[in-house]
Amino acid sequence: MDGNLSPLVILCVALLPNDLLLSSAAFLEPFDLLYDTAVQAFYSSDYESVVRYMEGALSSHREARRTRVRCRLRCQDQHPFDETFSDLRFFDGVLRRAACMNTCIEAKLGIQSVHKVSDEVTQDFNRRIPYNYLQLAYQKKSTSLLQSCIGVCLLQVVIFSPKRYSQY
Repeated sequence: MDGNLSPLVILCVALLPNDLLLSSAAFLEPFDLLYDTAVQAFYSSDYESVVRYMEGALSSHREARRTRVRCRLRCQDQHPFDETFSDLRFFDGVLRRAACMNTCIEAKLGIQSVHKVSDEVTQDFNRRIPYNYLQLAYQKKSTSLLQSCIGVCLLQVVIFSPKRYSQY
């Protein structure tokens, strides 16, 4: 080979489903654990860790929601309700969709029963509280960065012109 990709390889990659190319949902860390770690880091004033873990939690939460929506839509298409409406057929469709959803979500995110997110964390994400922590962490980081920059500048001024600032 001369190092060029054949058109067949490029076509195959282009035709792969987006789920295979873009989704790293199978390797997601639980967003509630990342969130708890970020909150603990916030109260210990480790704002670098707050930003890292909170952004990870938000990303993981977003990907988990996207995966659930994709699975729901896929299962709706695979198991539509029959035109003739009866209780038995309706509940058969509901059960088939539920089984499809469980299979799809477990394939993308892992086994659901192993890790359940608490209601408190779900409410925090619905009320968008992680963004509050993230904003405060960014403010604290920028404030501490500004203070350290001012300190370095003052130190340089004192070092380079010590006679002028000898009274300090």
